[in-house]
Amino acid sequence: MRARHLPIELTVASLMLLVACTESTPPPRPPVDRIEIMYLANEGFLLTSGDDKVLVDGLFREGGDYASLPLEWRETVETAQPPFDTVDVVLATHHHADHFHALAVCRFLDSNPLAEFVSTRQALDQMRSACDNPAALAGRVKAGLLSDGSSATVVLDELRIESVFLHHGAASPVENIGFLIEIGGLTVLHMGDSQATAEDLRAAGLGERSIDLAFVPYWYLIDKRWTPAIELLQPGGIVVMHIPPPGSPLLESFQGWDALVRTIINRFQQAVVFAEPFETRTY
Repeated sequence: MRARHLPIELTVASLMLLVACTESTPPPRPPVDRIEIMYLANEGFLLTSGDDKVLVDGLFREGGDYASLPLEWRETVETAQPPFDTVDVVLATHHHADHFHALAVCRFLDSNPLAEFVSTRQALDQMRSACDNPAALAGRVKAGLLSDGSSATVVLDELRIESVFLHHGAASPVENIGFLIEIGGLTVLHMGDSQATAEDLRAAGLGERSIDLAFVPYWYLIDKRWTPAIELLQPGGIVVMHIPPPGSPLLESFQGWDALVRTIINRFQQAVVFAEPFETRTY
């Protein structure tokens, strides 16, 4: 698997030009045997391959101590401006405010009438209370985890998305979904805010899956207690998520952002860290 880091200045400038000029020609899509990954903030990413697009944890407003999009760029996403106008499926791993905002999702679904949304029952409950006309979205909004504990699978042409329960802490009441996404001929795992152990991942059947790229919260990569979980997954590549932004007090124990990133890369050389909103890499 090869990674190519596109210059962030060019990527952001190109996107903002598309927003400003509706007559612009859309940029070419990556071929179907490759995946373009665009970072938004925190655990938010846009995955694109050919005509397939999946937005994960990208529709939120409050970052708290974690990274969030500037307001003008958040507007670009929520109003489904290019390249978000052709997103097929929106996913939210759980209902916490640094991953999901009910009004942001409602607004996006109104702006992109072809997109579907999959998340937890807790997130869907918030949408029923927040959206102006939740009944109009009923056929496009799905629970990834059903009341009997089974998981849902979404299939759209070449795109296949399977939900997997990955707990947010063994005693936590928060539902957290991991998403297995088959796109561009690759299998991608987005873990959300998982705190699942190797035993939990094995019980979920993930030890038997061939995972090309795993989106992993940073705590799995800095504490050796979590190493068995990564060894079980054996991902071909790792995208690091949920790192607090530079200057955050949460980084003090790690001697800052740069030191934390160096620690991760030294331990997992297949790992990559996105630093800026709309930064893009192709796999």
